[in-house]
Formats: sequence, C-alpha cells, structure tokens
Amino acid sequence: MVSTRESLQILEDVVPGLGKSLAGTDFNSLEADSSIGLGIYRESGATGLLVAGRHGGLGASAYQALHCTRAIGSIAPSLAVAATMHNFSVAALNSIEEHFDGVEWMVLDAVANDGLFMSSGFAEGRSGQGFLSPTMTARREGAHWVVNGSKKPCSLSRSMDLMSASVSLLSEDGEPEIGVLVIPSTMDGISVRPFWNSPVLRAAESDEVILTDVEVPDELVMKPAEGIGVTIEELEATGLTWFTLLITAAYVGMASTLVDRLLETGKGTAHARTAAAGAMAATMLSLESVACAIDDPEDRSDRLGRALIARYAAQDAIVRTVGSVVENLGGIEYITNPAISYLAAATHALALHPPSRNSMVSELEGSFLGRPISIT
Repeated sequence: MVSTRESLQILEDVVPGLGKSLAGTDFNSLEADSSIGLGIYRESGATGLLVAGRHGGLGASAYQALHCTRAIGSIAPSLAVAATMHNFSVAALNSIEEHFDGVEWMVLDAVANDGLFMSSGFAEGRSGQGFLSPTMTARREGAHWVVNGSKKPCSLSRSMDLMSASVSLLSEDGEPEIGVLVIPSTMDGISVRPFWNSPVLRAAESDEVILTDVEVPDELVMKPAEGIGVTIEELEATGLTWFTLLITAAYVGMASTLVDRLLETGKGTAHARTAAAGAMAATMLSLESVACAIDDPEDRSDRLGRALIARYAAQDAIVRTVGSVVENLGGIEYITNPAISYLAAATHALALHPPSRNSMVSELEGSFLGRPISIT
C-alpha cells in the first residue's frame, strides 16, 4: 500500500531528519513564516535532492522525489510547493546539461554543496508553451546581456539564491535564439513585488520577480550546443513531465493528511474511510508509473501524456476525497482544528497550476488516438 507512512519513510531514507524536523514544528508557524520551513529544508541538505552524486547531490530518482514531495506536502504544504519549483529548476538543468553549452555543472555543484535555492523563471506548464519557451528577453550589449522581464507568481521569490529562466537572446545581428540563464538573486535590477494575496500557501513566497536591465555576463547564459542530437521539444517535454509529477505529489500529500486524520479518528463508516485511503493510494500508484518511466532510460512511452493524465485524474480524486473526508470528520473537527479548513482550501490549488485541463483537452484526445502530445 502506498500510504503517507511509506512516503515519510522514503523521505527519511533519502534526507535523514527532514521529515521529523518538519513534523516537530508547529503547522501554523510553517504556513505563516516561510523562513522556518525553508530554513529546515536548506539545513537538511535537501536542496541537492535531484542533483547527481557527481555534483555532490543526493541523486534521488524520480520515484524517490515523488514520495519525498508527497511526504513534505503532508506536513508543510507551502514548503512542498516551493521545494517543487526549486526541484523542477534543478531537473530542468539536468535535462539540458548534456545538450547546452554553459555552466550548468557549476550551478548544480553550488546548489548541492552550498545549499542554494533556485527559483523558476521557466514557462513551466503555460498553455501552448514548453518550459524553454522564452519568458524574458536579453539583448546583447558588448560583453554581456541586458535582461528584462518578469515572472508571476514565482515561488521562492524572497528566499532564492539563484534564478533560472528561459530567455530570447536578441543579438545585434541574426535571428533570436533560445537561451537559459542562471543568475544570483543579488544582481542589480532584480526586485520583488507583492502578488500572492491569498492566506493559503503564502509561505511558498509566490510573488512577482521583476528583472529590469539586469546585466548578465556571457558565461551565465547557456545556449543549445551544436548538433545536440535531441529536439528542443523533447527537452521541453522532459521538463514539463517533471513539473507535472512533482506538483501533483505536493497536493496529494496535503490531501493525504486529511485522509490520515479520518483514519485516526475512526469517524464515518469503514466504507468511507477505506474509499478515501484507496483513492489516494490509486493516485500514487498512477504517479509511480510515471516516475518509473522517467527513471527507465529505455522507456519510450509518451511520459508527458501519462503525467498529464495522472495529474488530471488526481485533481478529480482529491476534490472528491477531500469533500468526503471533511464531511465525515464533522463540524466540530472543522471548527476546532484550523488545519482541516486550511488543507481543504489548499488542495483545490492543484487545478490552478497550468496547463489547465481545458487547454490540453485536444492534445489528450489525440494521445488516446495514438498521437504524441505537443506543447508548442
């Protein structure tokens, strides 16, 4: 059975002490003050979760990352969302490391060994865009690039050490090129503007990051290598698959906490309790199949299609399950335990992450007819 308990054990195996430290911290404090959860996460060494061992990281597999994210989501919802964006950024760099010319390896080393947080300025999940679709522009001026643009919402906006982003490189002559930049958050011209007004998941720091005439040296801008042997769309599909897997796991973790509460109290009927636990177990089994496909270098299936199908099915399962759980827990539990209403509200946010189901319905229909999903 793929229970929360098993996910917490995998988290303990991969990042010893992280789950226990978070569980020993007041839930309301974790959700009100972002520095608490992010500080615990940084100190545990978890910033290197998806960084390969050769770079000093933990080298977690997709399967392990799935369960670690679900486990964190069950304890600290905002941290799970913020960590997902960091880990997605790392996975994005992993996917381009062998195919771009640049300092990817140095960035990954720093993330793992110096405990750095990296925010995502990629176009993860935007309708009609792959994650490498430029979100910002950079024009060439002498020996550096001048970057302008913004990302909202951008998780880790106030705690990031580095910002990663896809950019359209506008040289003085020639056609625009796709590039990826990773820059220190302390560079002149980077500012943060309040954006996230909801009290739910506020500790994910999902505000607006603005880049205004930021001068980025050439060595921090990475471009596709000559004859990379893989298409940009294939790289984009890999990045979006990772994003979909991890963001879904974060919300499954939140819902799982409510299910666990129902099981602990014994409220409702055995049928209701089993149905709720079974729905989360089935969701995790579906996500595990996606993670195993990512981990298998010989797998040639449409991983992105499978990830999206699993994500949208998870959305439906979470809505049904959370509604049933709250009803069975009853009004007194809802009134006296603020975490119940908080988690019930937070779980609905999965449906708000792009790409929306409506934007992908034609592609999904095509996938059932044997056509690969296109994100461009």
